[in-house]
Amino acid sequence: MTSLIYRVLDERVIHGLADNLAIEDERGTMSYAELLHESASVAGAFTSVGIVPGAGVQIDLDHGRELVVAVLACARVGAVPRDSVEFRVAGMPPVLHLPDTEVPWDLLIHAGRTDPAPAPPDDPEGYEALIRGAYPDIFAALEAGEEISTSG
Repeated sequence: MTSLIYRVLDERVIHGLADNLAIEDERGTMSYAELLHESASVAGAFTSVGIVPGAGVQIDLDHGRELVVAVLACARVGAVPRDSVEFRVAGMPPVLHLPDTEVPWDLLIHAGRTDPAPAPPDDPEGYEALIRGAYPDIFAALEAGEEISTSG
Protein backbone atom coordinates (compact mmCIF):
# COMPACT_ATOMS: atom_id res chain seq x y z
CA MET A 1 0.00 0.00 0.00
CA THR A 2 1.18 3.52 -0.75
CA SER A 3 2.64 5.44 2.21
CA LEU A 4 0.29 7.30 4.53
CA ILE A 5 1.91 10.69 3.92
CA TYR A 6 1.57 10.30 0.16
CA ARG A 7 -2.08 9.28 0.40
CA VAL A 8 -3.18 12.01 2.80
CA LEU A 9 -1.09 14.96 1.60
CA ASP A 10 0.61 14.50 -1.77
CA GLU A 11 -2.43 12.91 -3.42
CA ARG A 12 -4.68 15.64 -2.03
CA VAL A 13 -2.50 18.28 -3.68
CA ILE A 14 -2.18 16.35 -6.95
CA HIS A 15 -5.93 15.75 -7.17
CA GLY A 16 -7.21 19.28 -6.72
CA LEU A 17 -6.86 20.44 -3.11
CA ALA A 18 -3.59 22.37 -3.63
CA ASP A 19 -5.21 25.76 -3.01
CA ASN A 20 -7.59 24.60 -0.28
CA LEU A 21 -7.06 25.89 3.24
CA ALA A 22 -4.99 23.50 5.35
CA ILE A 23 -4.18 25.70 8.36
CA GLU A 24 -5.46 29.03 9.63
CA ASP A 25 -4.02 30.66 12.71
CA GLU A 26 -3.11 34.08 14.09
CA ARG A 27 -0.27 34.35 11.53
CA GLY A 28 -2.48 33.69 8.54
CA THR A 29 -3.31 30.74 6.35
CA MET A 30 -1.47 27.87 4.71
CA SER A 31 -2.78 25.96 1.71
CA TYR A 32 -2.36 22.23 1.17
CA ALA A 33 0.35 22.98 -1.44
CA GLU A 34 2.20 25.22 1.03
CA LEU A 35 1.91 22.57 3.74
CA LEU A 36 3.31 19.95 1.39
CA HIS A 37 6.18 22.24 0.38
CA GLU A 38 7.05 23.21 3.95
CA SER A 39 6.84 19.70 5.40
CA ALA A 40 8.89 18.26 2.51
CA SER A 41 11.49 21.00 3.07
CA VAL A 42 11.77 20.25 6.79
CA ALA A 43 11.92 16.52 6.00
CA GLY A 44 14.76 17.19 3.56
CA ALA A 45 16.64 19.04 6.28
CA PHE A 46 15.89 16.22 8.73
CA THR A 47 17.52 13.70 6.41
CA SER A 48 20.56 15.94 5.91
CA VAL A 49 21.25 15.90 9.66
CA GLY A 50 20.85 12.15 9.98
CA ILE A 51 17.18 11.57 10.75
CA VAL A 52 16.45 8.34 8.89
CA PRO A 53 13.52 5.93 8.74
CA GLY A 54 12.97 4.45 12.19
CA ALA A 55 14.87 7.21 14.02
CA GLY A 56 13.15 8.50 17.13
CA VAL A 57 12.21 12.17 17.14
CA GLN A 58 10.74 13.82 20.21
CA ILE A 59 8.35 16.63 19.24
CA ASP A 60 7.78 19.03 22.14
CA LEU A 61 5.66 21.68 20.44
CA ASP A 62 2.32 23.17 21.37
CA HIS A 63 -0.52 22.86 18.89
CA GLY A 64 0.18 25.00 15.89
CA ARG A 65 1.51 25.01 12.35
CA GLU A 66 5.04 24.03 13.44
CA LEU A 67 3.70 20.93 15.20
CA VAL A 68 1.77 19.94 12.07
CA VAL A 69 4.79 20.52 9.82
CA ALA A 70 7.13 18.62 12.17
CA VAL A 71 4.75 15.64 12.36
CA LEU A 72 4.34 15.55 8.57
CA ALA A 73 8.11 15.88 8.08
CA CYS A 74 8.62 12.90 10.40
CA ALA A 75 6.03 10.91 8.45
CA ARG A 76 7.77 11.83 5.18
CA VAL A 77 11.10 10.43 6.42
CA GLY A 78 9.60 7.58 8.41
CA ALA A 79 10.87 8.90 11.75
CA VAL A 80 9.09 7.63 14.84
CA PRO A 81 7.55 10.08 17.32
CA ARG A 82 8.88 9.11 20.75
CA ASP A 83 11.10 10.27 23.56
CA SER A 84 14.52 10.59 22.03
CA VAL A 85 17.86 11.68 23.38
CA GLU A 86 19.24 12.12 19.87
CA PHE A 87 16.65 14.24 18.01
CA ARG A 88 14.23 16.68 19.61
CA VAL A 89 12.13 19.53 18.19
CA ALA A 90 11.13 22.03 20.88
CA GLY A 91 10.63 25.67 21.71
CA MET A 92 8.99 28.65 20.08
CA PRO A 93 10.23 29.33 17.54
CA PRO A 94 11.13 25.65 17.25
CA VAL A 95 14.69 24.40 17.30
CA LEU A 96 15.94 20.96 16.25
CA HIS A 97 18.22 19.74 19.02
CA LEU A 98 20.91 17.33 17.83
CA PRO A 99 23.64 15.63 19.88
CA ASP A 100 26.27 18.24 18.96
CA THR A 101 24.33 21.29 17.78
CA GLU A 102 21.00 23.04 17.45
CA VAL A 103 19.30 24.08 14.20
CA PRO A 104 16.69 26.87 14.23
CA TRP A 105 13.36 26.16 12.49
CA ASP A 106 13.76 28.83 9.81
CA LEU A 107 17.16 27.40 8.88
CA LEU A 108 15.64 23.90 8.62
CA ILE A 109 12.98 25.15 6.22
CA HIS A 110 15.40 27.12 4.07
CA ALA A 111 18.06 24.40 3.99
CA GLY A 112 15.50 21.74 3.11
CA ARG A 113 14.12 23.69 0.19
CA THR A 114 17.21 22.83 -1.83
CA ASP A 115 16.51 19.11 -1.44
CA PRO A 116 12.95 18.45 -0.20
CA ALA A 117 12.18 14.88 0.81
CA PRO A 118 9.81 12.91 -1.40
CA ALA A 119 7.09 10.78 0.13
CA PRO A 120 8.24 7.20 0.59
CA PRO A 121 6.58 4.66 -1.72
CA ASP A 122 5.29 2.68 1.27
CA ASP A 123 5.53 2.52 5.06
CA PRO A 124 7.26 -0.13 7.14
CA GLU A 125 5.01 -2.65 8.87
CA GLY A 126 3.09 -0.97 11.70
CA TYR A 127 4.28 2.57 10.94
CA GLU A 128 0.92 3.92 9.80
CA ALA A 129 -0.84 2.79 12.98
CA LEU A 130 1.95 4.23 15.12
CA ILE A 131 1.95 7.72 13.53
CA ARG A 132 -1.86 7.85 13.31
CA GLY A 133 -2.09 6.84 16.96
CA ALA A 134 0.34 9.57 18.01
CA TYR A 135 -1.37 12.35 15.99
CA PRO A 136 -4.90 11.21 15.12
CA ASP A 137 -6.40 14.69 14.62
CA ILE A 138 -3.79 15.77 12.09
CA PHE A 139 -4.15 12.66 9.94
CA ALA A 140 -7.96 12.55 10.20
CA ALA A 141 -8.23 16.15 8.95
CA LEU A 142 -5.81 15.51 6.09
CA GLU A 143 -7.58 12.33 5.10
CA ALA A 144 -10.87 14.22 4.96
CA GLY A 145 -9.31 17.11 3.02
CA GLU A 146 -10.22 19.50 5.83
CA GLU A 147 -8.51 22.32 7.66
CA ILE A 148 -6.21 21.10 10.44
CA SER A 149 -7.08 22.52 13.84
CA THR A 150 -4.09 24.35 15.31
CA SER A 151 -5.73 25.26 18.59
CA GLY A 152 -4.96 23.45 21.83
